[in-house]
Amino acid sequence: MIAQRLLGILEDVGGVLGSFVVAPEGALLARAMPAEYDAANLELTASRVARVLQCSAANGVQAEDGVFDFGEGKLWIREFLRGYLCVLCRANVDMRSLRLTARLVARSLPAEL
Repeated sequence: MIAQRLLGILEDVGGVLGSFVVAPEGALLARAMPAEYDAANLELTASRVARVLQCSAANGVQAEDGVFDFGEGKLWIREFLRGYLCVLCRANVDMRSLRLTARLVARSLPAEL
């Protein structure tokens, strides 16, 4: 599938472990994650990400991207036309390279995921 190949491009950025795409309502649309992250847990994470961002928007906080930092790693999230691009990475990821690559990947994702 083209979406998984595009998501795989993000792994070329040093420190990126995997990525997934979430619809605005919280559905998991695509993923390219290591095997230890099963579908059920990713679906739960997807719905939580969408709820947090919807709550932020409802409270007047509009962000194009954001980072959930949990010590040894980060979950970086970028809003785009079809939802949210979520990237799991190590704490030492090069954020500039990640943002540039993610922008290209998000623009290239097909309309129907």
